[in-house]
Amino acid sequence: MAQVMRITASEEIYQKLRNEILSLRFEPGQELDLQLLCSQLQVSRSPVRDALMKLSGDNLVDIFPQKGTRVSCIDLKQVEEERFLRKSLEESAVRKFVPIAQGKDIALMENAIEMQKKAMEAKDFIQFLEFDDTFHSIIFAGIYMERLWDITKNQGGNHHRIRLLSFAEKDVLGNIIDQHKAMLEAIRQKDLEKVLAIENNHLEKLLKETELMMLRHPNYFKKEMPSAFLIPKN
Repeated sequence: MAQVMRITASEEIYQKLRNEILSLRFEPGQELDLQLLCSQLQVSRSPVRDALMKLSGDNLVDIFPQKGTRVSCIDLKQVEEERFLRKSLEESAVRKFVPIAQGKDIALMENAIEMQKKAMEAKDFIQFLEFDDTFHSIIFAGIYMERLWDITKNQGGNHHRIRLLSFAEKDVLGNIIDQHKAMLEAIRQKDLEKVLAIENNHLEKLLKETELMMLRHPNYFKKEMPSAFLIPKN
């Protein structure tokens, strides 16, 4: 008889708070009042503390003993590390996926693009990002390595937030859809090098958008900026 996995109270709270942070409903730098969270979630302090400790391990909250807790500002060094992790894993996944991609995989990717279009029309950035992730997760599922995709998701909180923030910039959503369409056509043609080139451009685009986002939302970012994000002036 299969065992039923039970989610603990602290795990459930962790997931709820993580979603609030990743969706930017809890903004970078925002103070998190422990007592207020307990009241809103209708739980005791212990599972909330446990959840916050786990979020601290994800680099999504900063805990200051005797002072309080706040949502971590976006750390561009960690964004670069998370982007590097995802790029490395996804490039390897693409190399395995393209030669064996099946019709069902392509159909799922087509559906993800259609759902992205609907989310763009509704200006629902959170839904758009969910279907963006769905599109890429199909690559990992197609080679039976879903756990690697889970690693990129679980370790990608800063990268996730900066992606979501970038969606408010002009033409970003449309460009993502165009890139996904181009990737899908290259997958159909079994053109691995073209898929890799489009994928590389797709994942590198944040480097070009970051400077503008920092100007628009300076309080959302930690002050130190790694060299990868120092964009030369023309």
